[in-house]
Amino acid sequence: MTRQVSRRSLLLAAAAVPSLAWPPELAAWWESLFGGTPTPSPTPSPDPTETPTAIPTEAPADAGGSLGSYGPDGRHWPANTPKLGSTFGTVIDVACTWASIGKAIASVTDAEIEAGVHIRVAPGTLPGFGASSGSRGVLKNLGRGTASTNILVSPKDGWGTVSIADSSRFVGVKGVTFARINARFMLLSDCSRTNWVQSKVSYGFRMTASNGVVRECNAYEVVMADAKIDIADPFGYAAGKNSMIADSVWEGCYCAPVFRPDGASDHIDSLQMYGNGAYRGLTIRDSTIFGGLNSAIQLGGPKSRDPELGTPFFTVEHSILTAQVVAASVRYPAPSGAYVPTMGQAINGSGESGQLFARDSFVFGSMYTTKWGEVANSFCSYDKAPANNPSLVGGWQYDAGLSDADAAWFDAQTPIPTDDYLRRIWA
Repeated sequence: MTRQVSRRSLLLAAAAVPSLAWPPELAAWWESLFGGTPTPSPTPSPDPTETPTAIPTEAPADAGGSLGSYGPDGRHWPANTPKLGSTFGTVIDVACTWASIGKAIASVTDAEIEAGVHIRVAPGTLPGFGASSGSRGVLKNLGRGTASTNILVSPKDGWGTVSIADSSRFVGVKGVTFARINARFMLLSDCSRTNWVQSKVSYGFRMTASNGVVRECNAYEVVMADAKIDIADPFGYAAGKNSMIADSVWEGCYCAPVFRPDGASDHIDSLQMYGNGAYRGLTIRDSTIFGGLNSAIQLGGPKSRDPELGTPFFTVEHSILTAQVVAASVRYPAPSGAYVPTMGQAINGSGESGQLFARDSFVFGSMYTTKWGEVANSFCSYDKAPANNPSLVGGWQYDAGLSDADAAWFDAQTPIPTDDYLRRIWA
């Protein structure tokens, strides 16, 4: 397999060539992405009092677990769950009802789960009872999360054959992975060790802690593919009073922008971290998030009574984040009746100073002023980011050329997740 040349490698290679002459193949690669050959910044004279530090030209291939995509590609899957096509010790076929699914989850032992349990749901449409904090859960207090392996629940006949008609909420479901079930809007409350995988959602997806500590509630290839006019944040990560959510991975996900109705006053973030409780430990990996009116990511901030202050708050790895003005220019024109965005913000909120991390990512738009812990091989279109968003290790690299990225560049990096595309990758 040919080793991919990283953009950071090219920057360092350019800086090391006194004549600034680029090898033709590297110049062509850069021009295909951004147009033109960049002029490297002058190399500063070394401080004689400092010991030079070796800078790696490329991050380790397995660092953080990136699979190299920006959005869904069919490969992102939780490590604690056997993949579809695996040999399962127990296979249970059920009708397309919540009662049947819940009964099957409750029927298996940890020993059976360790040997692999696959609950296969017949084709059909499941009802929902709302996805607010007070909505009745369609599944409640099921699973234990005490086995090392998760139960797998998925459609018997594949993606597109089971859907949830209305917004829905799970409450206290633990140790279960739900895959390839489409939904309108899904809320996972107090669902430790539970995964939502390879699913198209029409209006959004959130996970929350409302009754204690929630860990390892994850999203893999959750896709909101279509832009719309609305006033609600589509993706959310939140904790209520006296609760905490932490250690969550959102991998291979995709979010189209939500536009504010013309005349409304709501601010909209595509993914918001929020709540009166403690929230942290969120990792966005291999994902593309086009911004809401306010931002793509709203980091919120730490709580003084958070028992895990000083641990990683937010990480973005091998992902693309854009402001809404960028989304409107490269893929999603503002629909009729929408407020036409003028703000260019991609990241809002301070998060926890020194506990923010970025690797191998692109940020198109401005960033709220805060301090990062480590930033490696990550680029921004905001010229003030390197100064306003310093990092204890590494730093954001401003690239004016990112402002020229067009629809063709985005199409090449992050394919539009049409139903045909999702059907192919989730077959």
